[in-house]
Amino acid sequence: MLPIPDGSWVTGEYLQDWNTIVNGQAYIIFTLDDGIVFKIVENLMKEHGVLRLYSLNPVYDPYDVHIQDIREIWKFVHYISSELPEPAIPENHLLSMVARLKKDVDRLNKKVDRS
Repeated sequence: MLPIPDGSWVTGEYLQDWNTIVNGQAYIIFTLDDGIVFKIVENLMKEHGVLRLYSLNPVYDPYDVHIQDIREIWKFVHYISSELPEPAIPENHLLSMVARLKKDVDRLNKKVDRS
């Protein structure tokens, strides 16, 4: 399950003034080429004439969209889903998992180096 489950309803508020875009906030972007995308936005309009779009799914790299390629922007308000969110893993548990993984990788690297 991603941060927003498949099949969810996402609602937004039409954004009249694009200069009010807040970095790190979620927006629904209507583009000429990519259709409708739901992304976290970094506003680079003044510097480069683009918005940098970040997916909620970390598998996908951020990309820039020129403002001339954007039809509309809607500010994310909320989403409705029939799926229950997955429980959050406590930070200390995540840190110990990463430490164990690092130890395993180090051990594997030593075995490879000996070969």
